[in-house]
Amino acid sequence: MLLNSLVIENIRSYTHEEIVFPRGISLFEGDIGSGKSTILMAIEFALFGLGSQKAESLLSKKSESGYVILEFSVDGAKYEIKRTLKRKSIGVNQDPKNSWIKTEEGTEPLSPSELKQRVLQILKFNEPAEPTAESRIFRYAIFTPQEAMKEVLSDSKKRLGTIRRAFGIEDYSTAEANAKEVTSEIRIFMAVLQQKFSGISLLESQIAESLKLIILINSDIVKSQAQKKELESRESLQNLELKELQTRNNDKTKLESKRENIQEKIDSAKLRIESIEKEFSESEIELTQNNEKLSLLMEIRKPSSTKSVLDVMFEIKKYREINEQLIKLESEKENISNDISRIKKTLGDKIDSDKEFMENILRDLENEKKSLKRFSEELDEKLEKVNGQKIQKQTLINSLEKEIAEFTQLGNVCPTCKQEITLNHHHNLVDVKKKEIDSISVELKSITDSYFESKSKSKEILLKLESYDAEILQINRLLPGIEEYAAKSSKLAQIEAKILDLKKNFENLAEFEGRNPVDYLTELKDKLIQYENVTEQINQIIQAKNRVEKLIQKNQGKVEQLETEITEKETELEQIKSQLASFENLDKIISNKESEFGLVRKEITRVSSILSASLEKLHNEQEKTEQNQKNITESKKWKEKFNKVSQYQEWLEAFFVPAIAQIEKQVLLSILQNFNETYRRWYSILVEDPTKESRIDENFTPIVNQDGYEQEIGFLSGGEKTSVALAYRLTLNSLMRKETDSMKSNLLILDEPTDGFSKNQLGKIREVLDELKSEQIILVSHEKELETYVDNIFQISKQDGVSKVSRLEI
Repeated sequence: MLLNSLVIENIRSYTHEEIVFPRGISLFEGDIGSGKSTILMAIEFALFGLGSQKAESLLSKKSESGYVILEFSVDGAKYEIKRTLKRKSIGVNQDPKNSWIKTEEGTEPLSPSELKQRVLQILKFNEPAEPTAESRIFRYAIFTPQEAMKEVLSDSKKRLGTIRRAFGIEDYSTAEANAKEVTSEIRIFMAVLQQKFSGISLLESQIAESLKLIILINSDIVKSQAQKKELESRESLQNLELKELQTRNNDKTKLESKRENIQEKIDSAKLRIESIEKEFSESEIELTQNNEKLSLLMEIRKPSSTKSVLDVMFEIKKYREINEQLIKLESEKENISNDISRIKKTLGDKIDSDKEFMENILRDLENEKKSLKRFSEELDEKLEKVNGQKIQKQTLINSLEKEIAEFTQLGNVCPTCKQEITLNHHHNLVDVKKKEIDSISVELKSITDSYFESKSKSKEILLKLESYDAEILQINRLLPGIEEYAAKSSKLAQIEAKILDLKKNFENLAEFEGRNPVDYLTELKDKLIQYENVTEQINQIIQAKNRVEKLIQKNQGKVEQLETEITEKETELEQIKSQLASFENLDKIISNKESEFGLVRKEITRVSSILSASLEKLHNEQEKTEQNQKNITESKKWKEKFNKVSQYQEWLEAFFVPAIAQIEKQVLLSILQNFNETYRRWYSILVEDPTKESRIDENFTPIVNQDGYEQEIGFLSGGEKTSVALAYRLTLNSLMRKETDSMKSNLLILDEPTDGFSKNQLGKIREVLDELKSEQIILVSHEKELETYVDNIFQISKQDGVSKVSRLEI
């Protein structure tokens, strides 16, 4: 592959630049930060896309879009590639609508990923076309940044990774790492599986125990079922016998009930007779005793007071409460007096107005207002009517005056009847009409006077209504205060009256004979209670006497009737007793039968309970056995899976991983011999020191020996480190070109290959360049001394943040 030209638009510090790449050795020189590396980044971006680069780092910060166009040749055929970057709200990305490749057959629009696949196909690079991966062949055969190579040499892990990627054998280490990761996951999975089948033996022993228990339970169930069947048969037979006995017992119960009923009636009648006789005896004794009491009670006299016991008790309570009421009323009086003073200040001279009087005035004003409104409405109607009458009368007058005028103009002949009109007749006609006019004029004057009078009255009414409204408004404003004042005043008067009332109770103490009212009244109360009790006892004695006399008269006939009933009921009772004799010992027979029936039912309940428990236990054990069997089956499946996974683990750990590691080691050893020889050749060209030599060990680490002693690379000088890195870089380039067909054109890009070189070491670059024998070499450096070793020189400068490329004449 050879580069022909490069167009850069808004890439990093470049606004627009076009570069033509000649054959031979070309040097791109400039100060640090001038934009040299941007050209190399643009070439790699055009060929393979962003890779590990970020689009934000390529597109100019001030631009919305930018692009790179690269023309190159492979086996004599020319190709042109364009890639575009576009800034959007979410960030910077490649624009798939503005990416293409141009060949001899024409322009082919391709997406960014398709474009990379197409370039790898043209270059015949045998590597995957991952959009985010760099081209390993391009990076190690054509262009590797010098600082990146130094970093690789200082890190053994990165170094071996670089060798693997460069020669396409990273799949071995990837496979080994993946196999170890899979093995680790398998171990975790196996631990989970082992936990799932660890209880198989326990489950099997539980099943064996459950099966033994099921056999015993089934035996118990058969026995219980047979026992229950026998008991139920006995229960049915006994139930029939018991029903027959209960039927007979019902008949017996009815007779006994009837017997008891008759006996109760006989006993009741006898008791009633005894009761009556006893009442007679008791009444005589009671009457004698009451007569004695009555003579004693008649000696007790009523107290001279006219008050009742309740009155006295009320007065006692009243005098006890008077002081408390007086204290409470005095406090309430003080509060109300303060409120009245406050209202007086607010209302002023209107305070003495009576609320009822004001309300009457307000009510009168409202009524008067309503009356005036009605009168006003009537006046308006009357005015309208009078005005109509006025117009009517005036119209009539005008009509009569017109007729008079017409009569005056008439001749001696009537225009209607054609008869002769005498002068006297003519005068009579005019006089009649004039009289009518005079009469109507009088009425019109009366109507007009009435109209103006009504009009005047209407105005007066309107003015009066306005004054009423003002008065009503004023009264409505005063009423709440007057009402409150009246209420407070009334309340105050009531309280004062109550206070006077209460104090009056202490004015007339003479009636208490100068004693304490409570003591006097208490004594009076006791005497009154005693007298009332005596009176009540006298009344009771009199009532008892009357009651006894009435009772004797009433019960004489009753006794005779009861004795007749007793004789009849005793005859009926004897007949029932003879019938009950046939049911002797029936209760005992029923009791025994019920006892037997109860025992059978109790036994059935017990056996049923045992049977239900056995069936429940059987069901539980069967379910337990079935579930344990399922668990064993499931556990055996997990065990089979465990054994299978275990074989996978053993194969990966014992065979696959060691085999992969051994294969990779053999492949690396096959590469190592050529790599070491090529590296030693390039090192000997760059370093002419017979005391020093360098080789590559089995880990592809450069080893420097001086006078037979190994030196660590970290302790070498800057120029020596650059020499080792450049030799390593050239070795990779040489070997990669042998493996890639499209690298026969020998394009090589060296980025700062002489960093840290002395002047003597710079002289070795010519020998290196001659030895490379590449058709196109691009050097990027800030060393002016390299100008004498190259065929073409490009000067890169930056001004005001914009980079420019200019070709110098040699």
